[in-house]
Amino acid sequence: MRRDRVSRLASHRQLYTNETYQQARALLDPGNPPIPAPNGVEQRNFEADLFHQVLDSYTDFSAYPLGIRRVRPQPDTIELVVESEQRARRLLTWLLPSYEPGGEVHGMPGLRIRHRTGKGIELHITGRRTSAWLTGPSPKVWTRTETDSLEHAADLGWKALWRGPERWSVEELSFEQQWNTGEWARQFQSGAWSASGLLRRIGLFHTLTAADAVTGYKGLGINGYDGSGPVRWCLEIIHRSGVHYQRLDLVNALTDPEYGLPVARAAHLDAIYPPETMENCIRLDDEDRTGLIELRFTTFNYRQLQAGSCDVVHQKIAETVERRVSTATHRPRKTH
Repeated sequence: MRRDRVSRLASHRQLYTNETYQQARALLDPGNPPIPAPNGVEQRNFEADLFHQVLDSYTDFSAYPLGIRRVRPQPDTIELVVESEQRARRLLTWLLPSYEPGGEVHGMPGLRIRHRTGKGIELHITGRRTSAWLTGPSPKVWTRTETDSLEHAADLGWKALWRGPERWSVEELSFEQQWNTGEWARQFQSGAWSASGLLRRIGLFHTLTAADAVTGYKGLGINGYDGSGPVRWCLEIIHRSGVHYQRLDLVNALTDPEYGLPVARAAHLDAIYPPETMENCIRLDDEDRTGLIELRFTTFNYRQLQAGSCDVVHQKIAETVERRVSTATHRPRKTH
């Protein structure tokens, strides 16, 4: 590629990933788009479930969207650079699978740690062509978190499945068959491209918005679609009072034909919330209507937060979690 084109591609990729210029440039491949899609259905579905877990595990205020400083997507893997030790511990503990006697598997069934290096840890689903790196904090943080997770599981009388053999356990297979097959699984997998695509572009919510917090959840389907409708990813983009919403910039980036996703503004807006609250809600879907992205721009009173009278950011997060629980249609996730 010509030098000026490489420079343009790397600079624009930075907006989506929050990589440094040199990092973005190093991962450009003439044979792939600037932000490549994952190779294969297994990697795509893995990233979709990983995105779901990143959303579900996020409960604390952070400097970067969902506590992820930057992402480094490649065709056969994705690297999540986690912003802090606190977020790293919360995320990894949430992901690692454990079996609670009685039939419940907490975490991601089949997840194993493939490599532990000075860079971070590589996760994968055993028996499948999948890969994701968690990096950022020092190797000691990941080691300590894994040790703490083992102790936590033992204290509860649970079985730590991720330290088992490189194959699915009987408990994981049974749980997967019960909860991750059938209509729900088919719906989720048909729209997995949208979750994977958002994860690979999560940097946009830092580089193109002035949000003080970004939270999210998987919502129920809405009217206007056939059957149960597409997978619906709801992202709350929370600003302090007086800060301008950069809605158009974000929508243009997500719909960009070269760097974005194959989505456009949805042709309808089903008011599942009061009409006055829908003014700053933007929905994007694909032509086949398999994935739906809902961007919800909201404001909190920063003076109240400064005065300490009401932690509005945490209240917004709590409201998101409450909606997530009340609208959940999938298997229960672990709580800590």
